[in-house]
Amino acid sequence: MPLQQLPQKQRSTRARSSSNNRAPVVRNTQPAPVPQNYSSGHPARFVALVGVAFVVFFVLAIMMQVETNEALITHQGIVNIYRPNWAILWQPVELVMGGLSATDAAASMFGWGIELVYLGFIVGYEMLQDSVAASGLMMSRIFLTLSWGIVLFNAWADFNYGFIASNDFGGHLLFALMMSFIVGFFGTIGMFLIRHGWSQA
Repeated sequence: MPLQQLPQKQRSTRARSSSNNRAPVVRNTQPAPVPQNYSSGHPARFVALVGVAFVVFFVLAIMMQVETNEALITHQGIVNIYRPNWAILWQPVELVMGGLSATDAAASMFGWGIELVYLGFIVGYEMLQDSVAASGLMMSRIFLTLSWGIVLFNAWADFNYGFIASNDFGGHLLFALMMSFIVGFFGTIGMFLIRHGWSQA
């Protein structure tokens, strides 16, 4: 081999060795951040007020979903959506303080436990999965199966124990879809609008 070809061969060998030892490229699969400079054309206080309205309906829908979940334990029948039961929001405190009867305590634990799983899905489904993954693959799979079953049961309870406009299949289905939609999105939208209006005020 001619001597003038040796440096070129050594350089190519070093290049291949360097490429083999190079750290793998980590690709960012997260979605691009959404620009925060919004201009709705409305006063900041009005934007915040609309956000508060979203949050209020979010809380109302949570109360109704908890009531429909508890209806399976208390056998109270169809939930009256036109008379919100604000005592539902105080149930966790009463449960901790021991102020509920055995039946009400079981219903509160059942109803709020189901609702918390759904709220966890809304806050961050991936975060829930990552937290459970620390307990091992089997626990992660059990949580995945049971959590989706709980969310589906939440919708089933809404369908069976609540209705809008008419007490028939269409009224029950409309109630279940509306409650799932409001709880799933109104809280997130409301908090975003409140933060945005507050920051622009």
